[in-house]
Amino acid sequence: MKKTKKRTLLTPTDKTGLLFVLPFIIGFIWLFMKPLLESLNYTFHRVTVGSDGLLLTPIGFENWRYMANDDAEFIKKLITMSSEMLVQILVIMFISIFLAVLLVDKFPGRLFFRTSLFLPMIFGAAPIMAAFNSLGGSSEMKESGNAFITLSGEMTGFVNDIIQSFGVLTPLIEKFTVYAGTLFNLVWNTALQIIIFIIGLQAIPSQLYEVAKMEGATKWETFWKITFPLLTPSILLCLIYSIIDYFNTSTNPIVQLIDTNMINRLDYACTQSWAYAVLIFAVVLIVNAIVSRKVITLD
Repeated sequence: MKKTKKRTLLTPTDKTGLLFVLPFIIGFIWLFMKPLLESLNYTFHRVTVGSDGLLLTPIGFENWRYMANDDAEFIKKLITMSSEMLVQILVIMFISIFLAVLLVDKFPGRLFFRTSLFLPMIFGAAPIMAAFNSLGGSSEMKESGNAFITLSGEMTGFVNDIIQSFGVLTPLIEKFTVYAGTLFNLVWNTALQIIIFIIGLQAIPSQLYEVAKMEGATKWETFWKITFPLLTPSILLCLIYSIIDYFNTSTNPIVQLIDTNMINRLDYACTQSWAYAVLIFAVVLIVNAIVSRKVITLD
């Protein structure tokens, strides 16, 4: 008789993956689960500070009703950010894929350029601020939380002055300022995506390109028929990461609004935080459901 293999819930690969994420799971349960549930509880109470600590007065869904019906500023910012997200994410994807395609090939100085693009994510703003301060940087740079944001603003102003000297209309200058001012921020936010796309490009079998070349396919046809389809798993991963990163930047107006309310009204700030988290989760689920249908693998 042939022995039938017992089906297990987890494959060896699943067990290995679970082992790697186990520290995160333990840390989340131990450090974050309690405050997370407490913050959810605050959304259904009026939280005040008394002599014995925080006092909770049950108010039901009052915070949620006020946010949905009366807080026009919060809803307006949610709609604005959601509408701006599509354009910014698409630009980040385009820049990341473009630079990854350039950096995946062998050329002199490739390691230097790869390292330079990833440095902002490793070091952040602190070392750059220290360098500018030691060189006598401007007060705006010293006060800014991001050197590249400050530099982009100063450079944009300088370029605008040059454009104005040629008599260009002010509306055109303002339009240019919007895009030029975000250029450094977009490049700053593409470091991890570029690395993921480089890994995805290196995973594509070289035999496919050799066959395409033998068949007389152009580089443009090769990209759209081979590279882009097999890069869709990396695109999905980068899309989800970019969306989450976009909604959680420190300069995010909604995050700043919630931080302000944390001081003045803790219970309502928790309500806004949970509504914001639900929005992010919903956007990620929708994007994953749509894009995952187009993902192509070699398995």
